[in-house]
Amino acid sequence: MDMKSLTHKTYFFLLIFFFMGFTSFAQETSLLWKISGNGLSKESYLFGTIHIICAEDFLMDSRIEAALAHSEGLLLELDLSDPQMAMKMQQQSLNEGMKNIQSELTKEDTELLDRFFTENYGAGIAQLGILKPFVLSSMALLKSIPCEDVKSYETFFMEKAKAQTKSIEGLETVELQMGIFDQIPAAVQMEELVKMIKEESGADEFRKLVSTYLTEDIHGLFDVMKADGMMNNYRNILLDNRNKNWIPILQEKLKQKSQFIAVGGGHLGGEMGVVELLRKAGFTVTPILP
Repeated sequence: MDMKSLTHKTYFFLLIFFFMGFTSFAQETSLLWKISGNGLSKESYLFGTIHIICAEDFLMDSRIEAALAHSEGLLLELDLSDPQMAMKMQQQSLNEGMKNIQSELTKEDTELLDRFFTENYGAGIAQLGILKPFVLSSMALLKSIPCEDVKSYETFFMEKAKAQTKSIEGLETVELQMGIFDQIPAAVQMEELVKMIKEESGADEFRKLVSTYLTEDIHGLFDVMKADGMMNNYRNILLDNRNKNWIPILQEKLKQKSQFIAVGGGHLGGEMGVVELLRKAGFTVTPILP
């Protein structure tokens, strides 16, 4: 899969990218951040995740687990403890009117997608084409990950929070998050889906990004990311606007109790990243180094 393309990088709730743009971040290279000040009675924590990762690469250490243990609540992008989550995601995965994207593909591209999905999922584009392009891209992404045993940070934190009887909440609804892709032209998403499958570069790109993530080098992650014009074209929709919308929610939640906030790493850095926006809102946000 072409991890430099918009759809695949973002479907798993914008998995693994940090944007860096200011020299004030020059020495800040941690995935874990402490939030304090601005009248807070208790410290909270912010962690940048990859939404899916090979189990052997799953980064977890005492500072991260201690931060979660010291927090009273868990805040994720979505409330994954919602028993209606799967149903809501399924409802949001279908094209309007059950339209099949096959009608908008060339014969060559139809054959390419049909062959790929039949070989990997036992159903061709005639059956699966009613799914939105970003859903098909996510399915293709799963097949490019170079391992069978995968883990999710969000699932890990949710299970820990349940065991520790913490509250679990989401910053967004399923409808809002998945609806983001309705703001991106379907033709663009289909083009990226076809490119991903044609180039078959997903496994190498995935390994490169994960290896950088594991060093907690947000500068290196930005170097991998910054050449991607597609993400930049839709950055407001995919990152900036969502980050801004989260700040008033976080301000209220942080006042109520100590929170462990776990969101995709791409939301942390840059001028419009959560770290900088929290600072602009008056909080002290400091890295907790490994």
